[in-house]
Amino acid sequence: MPTHVIYARKSSESDDRQILSIDSQIQELKLLALRRGLQVDEILTEARSAKAPGRPIFGQLMKRVNKGEIAGVFCWKMDRLARNPFDSGQILQALADKKLEQVITPERTYTTDGNDRFLGNFELGIATKFIDDLRTNVRRGNRARFQQGWPNFRPPIGYLEDRATKTVITDPKRFPLVRRMWDELLSGRMRPMQIARTADEKWGLKTRKTAKLGGKPLTFQGVFKLFANPYYAGLIRLKSGESYRGAHPPLVTMDEFERVQELLGRPGRSRPVHHEFAYAGMLTCGLCGGTLVPEIHTKPSGRQYVYYRCRSRTNGRPCPNPCLPETAFEQQLLGDFRRLTLPQEAVDWIADNIRGELDATLSRHAATRNALEKGLADATREADALLTLKLRGQVDDETFECRRLQILDRQAKLQLQIEEPTASPDELLSRVREVLHFSASLPQSFQQGDPVRRRQILHAVCANPTVRDKKALYKANEPFSFFEGSGLIRSWCARQESNLQPLGPKPSTLSIELRAHQGGTTYGQ
Repeated sequence: MPTHVIYARKSSESDDRQILSIDSQIQELKLLALRRGLQVDEILTEARSAKAPGRPIFGQLMKRVNKGEIAGVFCWKMDRLARNPFDSGQILQALADKKLEQVITPERTYTTDGNDRFLGNFELGIATKFIDDLRTNVRRGNRARFQQGWPNFRPPIGYLEDRATKTVITDPKRFPLVRRMWDELLSGRMRPMQIARTADEKWGLKTRKTAKLGGKPLTFQGVFKLFANPYYAGLIRLKSGESYRGAHPPLVTMDEFERVQELLGRPGRSRPVHHEFAYAGMLTCGLCGGTLVPEIHTKPSGRQYVYYRCRSRTNGRPCPNPCLPETAFEQQLLGDFRRLTLPQEAVDWIADNIRGELDATLSRHAATRNALEKGLADATREADALLTLKLRGQVDDETFECRRLQILDRQAKLQLQIEEPTASPDELLSRVREVLHFSASLPQSFQQGDPVRRRQILHAVCANPTVRDKKALYKANEPFSFFEGSGLIRSWCARQESNLQPLGPKPSTLSIELRAHQGGTTYGQ
């Protein structure tokens, strides 16, 4: 025999905050059933949003209605039953087919009569329209927050939500530790697995504690996600592909973020390693562009050798680039570093006469900044032109959305690069002096260093090392490239040749040692 049931629902969504709790709904509906003289055989409750189909309890209720097991449903309001067109259609169709005799609320009863179904359709339509309007308002509010530089999600570890101002601030306890994690990876001292263990065991880094979650160390996978999150570089990137410049203090620069992605192999998709190799993830195949993978070969004598091999396939065949022995690679590096080394006399003289070169460098930085600002202005004009084409119907929706996302991402990155602070002449002078003294002891430091130290030196000196035919090709990394083709070096050479300052080696030997500093030199050729 068909029965009457109570259906009570409450969602945690903001639009339901003024709705009675489930217990209050049940109490009111029991009194309503008592006044109507109807017996309630079952109470169904659900704590799910009705803005989209898929509620399990409601789905079971409609299955029983279609089987003729339920004659009537008590609910607080019609919007408790449905707030989307699909569920609304199920209820109205069940009333039209007389599989459901009535839906009873404290305000009125909706029966199989056409007038009652019309009013029910009107009530359910209002509930659906409320959700549609709410969704539109939320999206508009989110866009406004994104354009202001604030996310609509909980910021990652190292940042906190300021509920009073609805902004994001740095976490004084975790922000320095997260920055230290980036420094360890950028310097080459640690791999992600080591950083995860060190952050937990030595630094005591734990996720922020909430009511139900948090208070735990970062997992290895969580560390990889941290290093792949552009939020730390000041960029808010959504799942839709849109990018916005964040107003929060960036933890790293965009250049540092891009370098980390290169170190990890592919953005956000690096595999863990089980052995610690000195140059893992740093060497690229000169034939196919793949990352060289280190492997250990054990000889019959028991001695082990490390080789770097390209595992990529071209046209279904393995890459023909031969593997690179680590010992041969280090010997090549040592020879190139000796060519890079400046005599101590040259170091001292250049350090005393570097100011003019610094002024030229600052001028180049200013020109670069002007180019970035021009690029940002061009991107803005391109966005306006794209919108004009869309309004005229000259570009389809798919092309428009693809181009719009690309322009947004470019604008956000350019804005971040423009806002990066520029070093003062004194700061540049201090850095150059450090590099000069480091250059004087470069071969010795590399030869005597452990694998971690050698990795640090390679990362600091060499830019984009690629391997082809068992040779590594690379260019000097900044700030070493600052001295390539430098007028100061040529001036010092001239002073040596004219015997105005007879220090260091003979001119012929000096020209060989300084050959590495000529502009655009590629080492390993």
